[in-house]
Amino acid sequence: MKYLLLNFLFIYLSLTATVGQDVDYTFNVLAHQGEVFYRADSESTWIPIEIGVELRENHLIKIEKGAYLGLVHQSGKTIPYRKVGTYEVSRLHKQIKSSPSEVSRKYANAYVESIVNPGNSAKETTRSVENRKLKMYLPNSVDVYSPEVVLRWKDQETLTDDYEVVFKNMFDEVLMVKDATDTKLWLDFEQEPIASERLLIVSVQKKLHKEVQSSSYGIKHMTSDESAQIEQELKELKLVFSGEESALDKLILASFYEQNNLLADALTSYEYAITLSPDIEAFHDAYDQFVFRNGLGL
Repeated sequence: MKYLLLNFLFIYLSLTATVGQDVDYTFNVLAHQGEVFYRADSESTWIPIEIGVELRENHLIKIEKGAYLGLVHQSGKTIPYRKVGTYEVSRLHKQIKSSPSEVSRKYANAYVESIVNPGNSAKETTRSVENRKLKMYLPNSVDVYSPEVVLRWKDQETLTDDYEVVFKNMFDEVLMVKDATDTKLWLDFEQEPIASERLLIVSVQKKLHKEVQSSSYGIKHMTSDESAQIEQELKELKLVFSGEESALDKLILASFYEQNNLLADALTSYEYAITLSPDIEAFHDAYDQFVFRNGLGL
């Protein structure tokens, strides 16, 4: 009987704590561009909006011509606005039917924190002692969850040339070589002859000047057992996004992957965000900040 009472007390306290964790804002600002302002309905002065501003139901938003505003609702649902006009936050709130998502809110807040307080998110990095002209945006070794990621590198060499991306196994045997005309390559882990490889050693070199090459980086594709611990949260995120993912959704996904130390997956999500909204500088800036705080390309 004593154990039943203890269990009941534990459940009651857990539910009480959950109820007490109400969010005191309606929307949070993920991205903006151009002239976007907000104010309380009791005020007359419009304030320029910034990433991380918490909008409540008594706020108004004003979007000028050519401007952009990316919001995340307290439920985790993201919404982009480009249409000129003045909006009541209370009305926008009523238009959203999504149920609250702690997971989406958690990673949206982590993204905002990384932009607003970059010093708190910066990681200790070690600059390579090798003076390589080609440097990949990867740590020395990285786990990868997604079936496809983008590999990107920085070229500090003045020679105009295409590239070769070389993939080897752990025994230093060359598995395949991929040509690239730009400083990036999409890597599909399900293609042959690498589909059965657990660990890949990758490097990039100039096609006609092979002496100009990067260091080697280890890429390990996660097994189903290894990825099981992150898939529950990822599944909840996908349910919140419900369908085709927007550029703002990709920012939250990038935050999810970064917080789980899946930096190649995070970088790929930023690439998708820029592809979906190439005209929004906030996404380019977020990408650059991600690369900097994780010490990629050093």
